[in-house]
Amino acid sequence: MREAVQTIQLLVAPVVMVSACGLLCLALYNRLAAVVGRLRAMAKEEVDTLARLSLAGAEPGKKTPERRLRARVTTLEEQVDHVMSRARLIRAALTCLLAAVLCMLVCSLALGLSILARFFATVALGAFFAGVLVMIAGVILALGELKIALVPAALEHAAVEPPEDECPEPTRPAA
Repeated sequence: MREAVQTIQLLVAPVVMVSACGLLCLALYNRLAAVVGRLRAMAKEEVDTLARLSLAGAEPGKKTPERRLRARVTTLEEQVDHVMSRARLIRAALTCLLAAVLCMLVCSLALGLSILARFFATVALGAFFAGVLVMIAGVILALGELKIALVPAALEHAAVEPPEDECPEPTRPAA
């Protein structure tokens, strides 16, 4: 009976790690969904902007800011590159975290089997350490994604700000 209680206590550590990985995975899946949604919105905006650009060339009498439309397409393409980098980091982090879950499940199974053969205790220890290392890698990747998360927003902000040579001089009130 004492061995059974000790075995159950040993099984708790991997379960806690699985729960921690699960919470991190949930957050990262939500981030990935938001990133994919943003990529789709940017692709639609790029198609719409290109369509407006082609119409601008078809209507010679219409004064369309072609230069701004072309600049918008360029900005969107640059943002897509950055957002894709984020998506790749999130995917890599999720892969690591899911591998950590797998290691922790192997650890739990090996701990249970260690009652039958002592060899499984060594397998459990190895699986636990491998799971912790892979989890650390996943968290580091998530931190890397977090570090670059604001780059597309900064690009957007810079694109909205008109260059200084296009800014009108401020009008001075008449004295």
